[in-house]
Amino acid sequence: MYKNIKQIVYLILIICLSLGQTNTAFCQSNKDALTKEKKQLEKELAQQKKLLEETRKNKTASLREIQLITNQIKNRERLIQTINEELSHIDVEIEETSKEISQLQTKLNELIKEYKKAIYIAYKHRNILDKANFIISAENVHQAVKRMRYLQEYSNALNRHLLIIQQTQTAKKEKEEALIQTKQEKENLLVNKNQEKTKLQKQQKEKDRVVSTLKKKESQINAEINRKIKRQKAIDAQISKIIEAELARAKKASSPKVEAANVALSADFASNQGKLPWPVDKGSIITNFGTYSHPEVSSVKITNNGINILTDRAAPVRSVFNGKISTVSVIDGANVVIISHGGYLTVYSNLGNVNVKPGDNVSTRQVIGNMKSDPNDSKSELHFEIRKERTPLNPALWIKR
Repeated sequence: MYKNIKQIVYLILIICLSLGQTNTAFCQSNKDALTKEKKQLEKELAQQKKLLEETRKNKTASLREIQLITNQIKNRERLIQTINEELSHIDVEIEETSKEISQLQTKLNELIKEYKKAIYIAYKHRNILDKANFIISAENVHQAVKRMRYLQEYSNALNRHLLIIQQTQTAKKEKEEALIQTKQEKENLLVNKNQEKTKLQKQQKEKDRVVSTLKKKESQINAEINRKIKRQKAIDAQISKIIEAELARAKKASSPKVEAANVALSADFASNQGKLPWPVDKGSIITNFGTYSHPEVSSVKITNNGINILTDRAAPVRSVFNGKISTVSVIDGANVVIISHGGYLTVYSNLGNVNVKPGDNVSTRQVIGNMKSDPNDSKSELHFEIRKERTPLNPALWIKR
């Protein structure tokens, strides 16, 4: 009889231990990154919309208006692409969750089947498993203690099996609820996507309308474009000249101690690529870095050593990193501030008043001046550059989105 009870307990233990628990987790990193990018694009679109509305208060079409609309279209196209990527991730998530629910149901069926089997075995041997009789019939105290232990193992095995069934039922229910939520999320994204596509079509029509208006003043617009390009080239040449002079001066005044400090500061600056704060509190990039055709006059090539940020009139301008004021100059009636960050330089052009001077140490986000104000314009345009010594770098890749 003792041998029979031992076999029964071991059988139940094997049944319980052979059944594991499902614990599959979805990888959320890609989906979370897409959601973050979507929110950032929506924020940028809202900011661009506000700037566009303020630009239109002049009641006349302008190059700035077409730049803002073009940037809005690009951001909205990227937003729609991000939504499509989110939908792809959600489709995978729905498929995986459905698969897990099916696996949990299969496991649950097996658990219930084995539990019934264990109960049947217990019922079949109910006389043997009568606790009092089983213990009393022991030949000695040692055997009685062992029988008590086996009976406890038997009880624990049944309870453990029941607990696994309950946990599996709970896991299945949670997955089913998660599936419902994910499907609802997909429906919301599809609605959002259709709304953004409608807005995109509207913006493209609006751009066509503005372009049509500008074409009626083609000669005037071309003259304005050429004037701006000529002015920017002159400013770029003067900035490059100032930087050359500053690099020569810094090299002449260098010492081992200064060089070591510059190397450390350069490394610190480089490690913050993509994390630097914006040089203004709010704004929108309206002219990008690099060489490319003008959006309205394809025969005209634009070379921009930095980016142009449209911001509020007289907005405070801030240093994007710790450094030392290298130069404060006046170019074309506006102030230009150059800050040294070891082997890197940041350039802030088109400032009105400046409250720093060469040699001053500045910290990250410290206000160095304000944008130049135009009484006929509600906005100001900051020209911002980042250079590694003489080489211009794309600031959009360095500042935090």
